[in-house]
Amino acid sequence: MSCQAYQNNVWSGFYVKPSLHYAKHNFNPSLNEYPPSELEKMKGDAIGSTLYSECWVLRMLIKITEFTEEQWCDEFESDLCALWDMTLEKDVIDLLMKHEVLSIITNALCGERNERFTEILLGIVANMCCDKNVRQVLSEKVETVAILTALLDESDPPILIQLIRVMHAVAWDIVQESDFSPKWLEDAITNSLLAPYFSFILKSSTNEDLLTCVLEFLNTICTIEISDKDFSQYFATSEMISGMIDAWQQLLGCWTYEEGFPNKQLEKTAAHWCGILLSFSGHESGKAILSEYSDQIGCVCFKIMNRPHENLDGISIISVNLLDSLLPSYFNGNLLKILLLVLNLLYQSQGEVSELNGENLEPILQDTIENYCANVSISVDREILNSLLSECSENHVLLFWKAVSERKIDDMGERAI
Repeated sequence: MSCQAYQNNVWSGFYVKPSLHYAKHNFNPSLNEYPPSELEKMKGDAIGSTLYSECWVLRMLIKITEFTEEQWCDEFESDLCALWDMTLEKDVIDLLMKHEVLSIITNALCGERNERFTEILLGIVANMCCDKNVRQVLSEKVETVAILTALLDESDPPILIQLIRVMHAVAWDIVQESDFSPKWLEDAITNSLLAPYFSFILKSSTNEDLLTCVLEFLNTICTIEISDKDFSQYFATSEMISGMIDAWQQLLGCWTYEEGFPNKQLEKTAAHWCGILLSFSGHESGKAILSEYSDQIGCVCFKIMNRPHENLDGISIISVNLLDSLLPSYFNGNLLKILLLVLNLLYQSQGEVSELNGENLEPILQDTIENYCANVSISVDREILNSLLSECSENHVLLFWKAVSERKIDDMGERAI
């Protein structure tokens, strides 16, 4: 891939190949497949260092410009998907930009609407947005961004997935504070245009790819610190949190904590889910709304922390922080017992080699749990707390009060030992 950000894993998952059976067309064959004499002839029409045909691409742009619903057929769809696939190459992106492809696509999207046609065109734009120049030009095209924003009203999941991919790519310029600002997207966020759409999708959609796509976008824009800007405040609504709880049920409602997450994608999705909600706790209004849903959120965090202890990971840290933010609205005595057990295991494993420690996460998780214990000591009724601790092992009780004393929490009564 030519995009440096993709090589740095920033753009992981942004490039998408279209799903269509056109593999029989080898649009970028290996140079080794042809003798030198034929290769020289072919290079005359090649785009940059590829063997893609420039004439073929230009013909496709003309077809897009002249498209009508009557022209839609399997062959045209296959060719469009081939062009979509070609946008993995920077040389192809440069050629398309040279021929004003964003204007061509904008005009096409203003014309007759075909859902698959719209999806593919948005997919092409999303792939091209890996290129910084494309994103900069896009930010200056008022009509194009107006069309993109209007497409949020679409109900077709594949269209929405590609549209959110475009927005997600552009969002990185906000997050990384690039030398140019995608004001159109920032305005859509700060004017609370996106929040109602995303909360509706999370609440009503059964398309797992679309739900995952929305959560990835929200995780990027809400959880990464951007100077003095806090974009999470524009998404921290009651409707959004309700939608996120419904999305969890759709994606992970059947998951049981007896085992780890069934696959890496769902594990990543769970981390995004917790991280977004945690970002809402950074301001008073968000924290107040979280408290309204504390039981549902707390139950999810309980399941995450009740996984087999060999599955301790970064999600555990986020979950404990989220649980901390829910105090005193949500407190579960059995959860505290689990956390004290984990804390004891962390103390016992200090210095040992483990996957968690290999990423230097064990000290962070330990500190996070100890902070939680300290806040429990001032948030939970002392009589209830002492009764609960009396059911724990002496070692676990000592670890609890050690965390409290190290954080200089004022003693509010007699301690259980």
